[in-house]
Amino acid sequence: MTRINITHAVVVTLTATFILLAFDRAGELRKDKYVYAPPAPKAAPVAAAEPDPDKGKPPPHNDKVEDLPEGKNRELTFYTCTACHGVALIKAQGLTRELWDSTLDLMVDKHRMPPIKAEERSEILDYLAEHFPPRRKGRGSDNPFLK
Repeated sequence: MTRINITHAVVVTLTATFILLAFDRAGELRKDKYVYAPPAPKAAPVAAAEPDPDKGKPPPHNDKVEDLPEGKNRELTFYTCTACHGVALIKAQGLTRELWDSTLDLMVDKHRMPPIKAEERSEILDYLAEHFPPRRKGRGSDNPFLK
């Protein structure tokens, strides 16, 4: 007889616990006080509501003029191109002079690159076409976009 009473007590206790947890809309009964939660970071004091001039800009690169191959107009090309992207992007290309020219047009039209003076543009194209021409065809270098 006592066995039935203990079973009933356990069932009633468990049922009451589940009902309490189910109706605990605020979640106060479900808070786990033993789980470590790191403290919230303190907000840095804001001096003034000045706009951040670097917001939305790509992270700066650590490229140097020497990262480009030596040649006439290397510095002009470096400072014109790396205002927006690193040297690695230039080195990854292998284009004809015409494709370099259309790439500059694309950057001016679509990516808000400031227009380049005609004389400087010609010098940059000379440098890019000489030092980053189309690659020889071989294993894995069949670029369908160059056709």
